[in-house]
Amino acid sequence: MPPTRIVPSPYGDVTLGVFREVLSIPGRYLNDHCLIRRHGLWHMFGITGSVEDPTKREDTFAHATSPDLEHWEVQPDSLKATGAWPENMGIIAPYVIEHRGRFFMYYSGVDQWTIQRLCLATSHDLYTWDRYPGNPIIVPSLAWSRWPGYGLPTPEDLGLSEPDMGGPGRRNYARQFGGTYGGCRDPHVLQLDDGTFAIYWVSRLQEKLGQNRVCVAASISPDLIHWQEVGPIFSTVAWPFDEEPTLEVESPCVIRKDGRFWLFFKHGWWTHYVSSPSPLDFTNRPVARLGFVHAAEVFHWRNTWWITHCSGDPAEFRYRKSNRTRGLYLGRLDWPTGGPPRLAND
Repeated sequence: MPPTRIVPSPYGDVTLGVFREVLSIPGRYLNDHCLIRRHGLWHMFGITGSVEDPTKREDTFAHATSPDLEHWEVQPDSLKATGAWPENMGIIAPYVIEHRGRFFMYYSGVDQWTIQRLCLATSHDLYTWDRYPGNPIIVPSLAWSRWPGYGLPTPEDLGLSEPDMGGPGRRNYARQFGGTYGGCRDPHVLQLDDGTFAIYWVSRLQEKLGQNRVCVAASISPDLIHWQEVGPIFSTVAWPFDEEPTLEVESPCVIRKDGRFWLFFKHGWWTHYVSSPSPLDFTNRPVARLGFVHAAEVFHWRNTWWITHCSGDPAEFRYRKSNRTRGLYLGRLDWPTGGPPRLAND
């Protein structure tokens, strides 16, 4: 077995795994995504955008199918932003789960000020989707989440226009005021042992709860429609702004294994993981760096633990030259019973 590839960075060593690009859509890249299997067929839903114009707003979800995770057929796009609130600027980060013959797609709508709120669409066949009329379905509590008007000026207060808050404008705002605001994105859903569901998503904490902190939060539901907020279940200090690949914690993925729950999340150059006996409390638990993986989905199939990567070259952890140019990658985890996971190197 070849040695694990480890490369240095200003913030510590970065482990690189071995990934294969298994799905590429000409002229388009794939970003945050999810996988679900039905009737012997894998379905991939993911953010897509133009390679030629990578600054274009992400407002469409791609859809592709495969019998084996290797050979993919691109299907018609599954969902496109309405252009109206709360999807003025776009839609991002879909996650799909099945319950009683119905499919629930959770995603983030992004409004004209880049504020994010969780929305829902449903389907009976994974091809045709109907938005839930009560969207947005989840908005963070103002008791703890950093939101315009609650410890932060609004873009309107500053006289900014809608285009100012896209891309560089959002980063400039973050530098000036010590962080972004209005975060509620990257949903992941897990059914718990009692039959209820937990949805995990990311946000930012108000300064009264700690300086410049970001978090994974959760809500619970008996039916995937009506949600009760649990609040932050894990938090950490935000990534420094001088060389940011991501401003916040991103892409939570929770796995049940060995009698514990494992929370994977992206932060800085790494996907990290932390484990807990509780699916709703990962605080004060040791955090480990898995390696460079973007928007990873972790799942078990055919006696193998798989991990996905997307958007950029998995060997380019600084995420610059290949950012927003690539498709879906597939890799493996070496994850022995009773032990921690690591990226496979073959």
